[in-house]
Amino acid sequence: MRKHVNRYHLVLLLLLIFSLVAAGCGSSGNNSKTNTTNSESKDSNNGKNEGTETADTSKQDPYNIVMVFPGPEPKDQKLVLDEVNKILTSKINATLEIKSIDWSAWSDKTNLMFASDEPFDLMFSAGWFGFTQQVAKGQFIPLDDLVNEYGQDFLKTIDPAIVNAARVNGKLYGMVANKEFAADKGLILRKDLVDKYKFDLSTVKELADMEPMFKTIKENEPGVTPFITTGGASPSAMILDYGYYDMLGEGPGELVRTGSDLKVINKIEDPKYMEYAKLMRKWYEAGYVNKDAATLQDIGKALGAGKAFAQTGSFKPGSNLDNSRTQGTDLVEIQLATPFTSTTDATSAVLAISRTSKDPARAMQFVNLLYSDKDIMNLLINGIEGKHYVKKSDNVIDFPAGVDAGSSGYPPTRNWMLGNLPLVYLWASEDPQKWEAYAAYNKSAEKSRALGFAFNAEPVKTEIAATSNVEKEFKNVIVTGSVDPEKYIPDFIAKMKEAGMDKIIAEKQKQLDEWAKANQ
Repeated sequence: MRKHVNRYHLVLLLLLIFSLVAAGCGSSGNNSKTNTTNSESKDSNNGKNEGTETADTSKQDPYNIVMVFPGPEPKDQKLVLDEVNKILTSKINATLEIKSIDWSAWSDKTNLMFASDEPFDLMFSAGWFGFTQQVAKGQFIPLDDLVNEYGQDFLKTIDPAIVNAARVNGKLYGMVANKEFAADKGLILRKDLVDKYKFDLSTVKELADMEPMFKTIKENEPGVTPFITTGGASPSAMILDYGYYDMLGEGPGELVRTGSDLKVINKIEDPKYMEYAKLMRKWYEAGYVNKDAATLQDIGKALGAGKAFAQTGSFKPGSNLDNSRTQGTDLVEIQLATPFTSTTDATSAVLAISRTSKDPARAMQFVNLLYSDKDIMNLLINGIEGKHYVKKSDNVIDFPAGVDAGSSGYPPTRNWMLGNLPLVYLWASEDPQKWEAYAAYNKSAEKSRALGFAFNAEPVKTEIAATSNVEKEFKNVIVTGSVDPEKYIPDFIAKMKEAGMDKIIAEKQKQLDEWAKANQ
């Protein structure tokens, strides 16, 4: 009997040992995703995370990272992503999918995605493109812990002052692209017509100085619009907004660049706004401006197609060559606003992690690679070597024979939108010292008195939504010259006030004053 009991106990003991071993394996399997990798990464680096390549990718389950991006989808995007995913699979056991949304449909479609809790991981945003408003809506998650855990290459690349520009209410919500952190504005002109009529560009000091050139084009170039624009690309929306003011984030309330105080003003009550609107009205009535300016969504390649002479533009080192290549014709630039760095400029291209992400840590691992992995960056920006570009030297590329920006299946239109752009090859038409020029440009730019201030729109999100609806009714028709500004601007101001504009301005002033006090 005792033998049977002992044998019984032995069986129980063996079963217990087996169950403990199985439980241990199961625990290891449950933690094979990113959470265990987090702690292992810490241990293997003695608490100093040096990038995602130190993570044991074999411990992570496969994951598909979905990134939502504005603009048309390049024809060869899937081919490029196939190559990107070979690298991502080996490094972080992940694949990348890009969902492209047209610029004109962006707001409606992305809001619907969040409203339906559609799962995706990363989204492009910008200070001029609704970033803080999206934060206020709770669409993005705070990133401080994730960046500290996985974002060491990002942190090593970006100046802390610029990193902090993507903070809202003290929390980091976006990772800025490493490029120019300043902006200057002006006009882009077709060089062939400038040369043909021997226009002296040195005489242009103000926007109004363009009028004689527009008159010449109107009278002598049938079928060519002297000045093509949209509501979002009008001089008021570009040269005035970003050359004369610091926009201080979403919603009304701006800081004039000149001066030393921090008084937030209402730009549509500023005489400068009326001045620009009157000039555009004059040009519109003279036939210098396209008649569909208020409703046109995208200028496209109107200059390159020979349909227009001039448009507004944002400049940076090498931008003239970039624009000329994109348009397929030689262009010249006229600077009407000097380089300026504001929080909006510093956050002009941001990647944020969606609140609907199923694996924010893996998304952060991928973003960190954008600041350290040259192969991934060149694939995402320039495409596949031999198909979309050929190497002229180690760091210089050009289009293959018979291919240009218009015919390429993967034109380099995202060369400002994400990651560590100095990792990207230079095109043969670009300045060999482009990235050094960027560094000097950033250093030379005038810095806003409010650089680093990020407006938290949450307290006035209802008013911002209401004023945004009023702007949709009035702004485009006013800034394109489509209506009489002396009649429409007073109505615009009145309706903006009814929608809560003054409350937004007061909230901006309050937050700016608190920021200034904390940063004395």
